[in-house]
Amino acid sequence: MPDLPKHDTRACRITKVTTYVVGMRWRNCVFAQVETDEGIAGIGEGSLEYQPKAVEAAIQQLAARYAIGRSAFAIEKLWHDVLRNEFMHSPIINSAAAALEMAMWDIAGKALGRPAHDLLGGRVHDVLPAYANAWYGVGKSPAEIGQAAAAAAAKGYRGLKFDPFEDAGRDPDRASIRRAVEIVAAVRDATGPDVDLMIDAHGRFSPASAIAIARDLEPADLFWFEEPCDPENAASLAMVGRGMKTRLATGERCTSRAGMAGLLETHEIGVLQPDIIHVGGILEAKKIAAMADAYYTPVSFHNPFGPVATAAAVQLDACTTNVFMQESFCEYDVPFRFDLLEHAPKPENGRYVVSDRPGLGVGEFRPEVALAHPWEPDAFLPLFTDRWSARF
Repeated sequence: MPDLPKHDTRACRITKVTTYVVGMRWRNCVFAQVETDEGIAGIGEGSLEYQPKAVEAAIQQLAARYAIGRSAFAIEKLWHDVLRNEFMHSPIINSAAAALEMAMWDIAGKALGRPAHDLLGGRVHDVLPAYANAWYGVGKSPAEIGQAAAAAAAKGYRGLKFDPFEDAGRDPDRASIRRAVEIVAAVRDATGPDVDLMIDAHGRFSPASAIAIARDLEPADLFWFEEPCDPENAASLAMVGRGMKTRLATGERCTSRAGMAGLLETHEIGVLQPDIIHVGGILEAKKIAAMADAYYTPVSFHNPFGPVATAAAVQLDACTTNVFMQESFCEYDVPFRFDLLEHAPKPENGRYVVSDRPGLGVGEFRPEVALAHPWEPDAFLPLFTDRWSARF
């Protein structure tokens, strides 16, 4: 696959791709280490909710079909070839492609001695406010969850996101709704008026129930209501947006530009939340952010996975004008998360400081740490069972 002349020492032709599936308590994260003939290696991540082995197999197939022998600089061409030739689009294929794509950005930046955000147009943000997720698994009662919220807010995060609905279904009874309202009220009381609170319903409600529940939650002054119903039907989701005062947030389960366009065309999306991995990588996510900007819609990239995905998000955030807040699980994850990379990103006082190190800014991947924490077959988070958040 001749993309650059063979004598060009900057070609960094891909010679080997090695995959690692790492068990991280409630999910497995998938990493791809890409090596080149210039001796420069890059790391990418293709984690997908509860299908790590499928993604690992897809990475190996895509590497053989499209990556081996290709210049690590040929990022747009690799994604175009995958998108066209794989024919049946899916989050598994996209996530596998993203793992290779991220690693290629890491290699390209290292080869040029520049951070990835410099190669994507240059930074417009030096520091990214973050919102915390996964902080609320420690408590069961409203008082306990309120205490956990106060502790998380004290770390400096701009916002806190949580799902107070436990095992509630499409149309929950009044007792279930009342309990959720009590939890949200306890969190607001514990954090005060200046912390942004975001509720994630994980797509559980019918549109009518979602509207009624959003109105019940209005006294808490929420920043957004995320996936109040399943996101596949944009018209039904828009119905919810029209029926409530709170911003509607969605997009993490939309895996294509065309799907994102359908959401934006409803003119009801208050915050678009693409997942950098599931849409196919950093460059595709940047294009989607630009689409959202045409609708004056901010983006906040979905990011519940490992440290490489977080590094990619920070690099993309740095050069994206309509980004305003970054999701962060970092401080509520397994401790060895920060050992997987030479420089794993971590929020400082609830904010991410953009790295100037080359590539994704993470230095070298540490395979020995990944191998010490192999695939966990039971690392699965069923979101519609009682106390599922305790797994955090």
